[in-house]
Amino acid sequence: MINSDDVLAALRLWHGGETNYWPLQQMRLGLNLSQSEDVYSTLAEAGPAANNRAILSYALEQLRNVSPEAEELLRERFENRRDVLTVANRLNISESTLYYRQRQAVSHLTEILNQLEDLASTEWRAKMSSRLSIPSYETLVGIEEAEKTLTDALFDENGHFIVSIDGIGGLGKTALADHLARQTIKTTRFDEIAWVTAKHTHLSMLGRLQIESGRPALTLPLLIEKLCIQFNLATGNSSTHLQRQRMLYKFLKDRRCFIIVDNLETVADYQSLIPELQTWQNPTKFLLTSRIRLLSEPGVFSYSHKELSQDAALQLIRQEAKRGGFTDLVSATNEELLKIYEVVGGNPLALKLIIGQLRFYSLSSVLSRFTAKKPTETNEGIFDYIFREIWESLDDNSKTILISLTQAGDSGFTIEHLVAVSELTEPVVYNSVTGLVLSSLVDIAGSLLERRYKLHRLTEIFLLRMFEES
Repeated sequence: MINSDDVLAALRLWHGGETNYWPLQQMRLGLNLSQSEDVYSTLAEAGPAANNRAILSYALEQLRNVSPEAEELLRERFENRRDVLTVANRLNISESTLYYRQRQAVSHLTEILNQLEDLASTEWRAKMSSRLSIPSYETLVGIEEAEKTLTDALFDENGHFIVSIDGIGGLGKTALADHLARQTIKTTRFDEIAWVTAKHTHLSMLGRLQIESGRPALTLPLLIEKLCIQFNLATGNSSTHLQRQRMLYKFLKDRRCFIIVDNLETVADYQSLIPELQTWQNPTKFLLTSRIRLLSEPGVFSYSHKELSQDAALQLIRQEAKRGGFTDLVSATNEELLKIYEVVGGNPLALKLIIGQLRFYSLSSVLSRFTAKKPTETNEGIFDYIFREIWESLDDNSKTILISLTQAGDSGFTIEHLVAVSELTEPVVYNSVTGLVLSSLVDIAGSLLERRYKLHRLTEIFLLRMFEES
């Protein structure tokens, strides 16, 4: 909400001048005017001074409908640059009376601007929210650190133009990105928000994983087309890929856009996409979710999403049970719920899968079937979803490293210990560990002086099953 002092300052800046202070610059009203097809659109797009004039002219037009005298006074004083004495003589009033009427006019104009801004903001938020899917969560738990770190990066106007949330499947990267997008919509940080996803996954209330298949891989031309559609840029059949790319490039450079690309690892040739995004960045920012850690990509702020802590995991279990009316689980003791955490760890997707199965089977039965060293209905879907594809892409050395890490426990192994246990050479271990970390299969613990490497609980269960099958 703007105040009368802001409006008076904006009126005094009607004709521009050397200044970096534009009181109305962050108003959604200005963005709406720039996208309209009326006389104000061209003016609103011509820089902060012109945008300031467009907002004031539009608001003064509304003021004229209710108080023509107030509108005339403000235009004479600020648009036509008449001094106080001249305007007072023209209106046949004293200078003190003119100042009083000016204050009243500015107050009235402020009220109108705030009403227009409320309407513009409501319409903008609804438009941006329509580009997001219906959230799969009610309230996210255990994200305080992640939210602060990522918000600081995204709201930094001078850097961190490509931000990545990475980690194994099921950690809630998409949900976190959705939450950040919805929080951002409440602010004036960005002019446009877009969401492009490459793969959809659903978890039924029965605890069964449902993966949408048959979707084409997201390519650069398809990404450009999806963004052009969301931004309402002309994409007729006659437009070529190069024309769309140029149109999108100009749009992203002229506006502060926030673009989320979900499931980056499923993008065809995603490694070549990063340099392309870097040509589009600033002021536009990108938030990527990926199972592949982008630690080695220059210019990418990489945040590795972690599993839930014990307390957060228990909170999630109770929250999901309450949301689904699962009274037995809602009333369960912490000791009973800890049995789930000790087996599954803090992977939200796995926890929800267990909750779904508990509606039909006992706790001991569900947990034993989940940890079974052979495929079961309880564990097969989630292990295939998280691990199968990447496991089949690993070489024998990397598989040996992973099997060795099943003995590392919560403290993890140092590189030296891993060399000894795996019986591989140090260069081979170094090379394999780097790849496994980038693939989100191995977690880094310890400190700068001593790095330690360990597995997620789910990864360990999967590996022991693979070892049993081999």
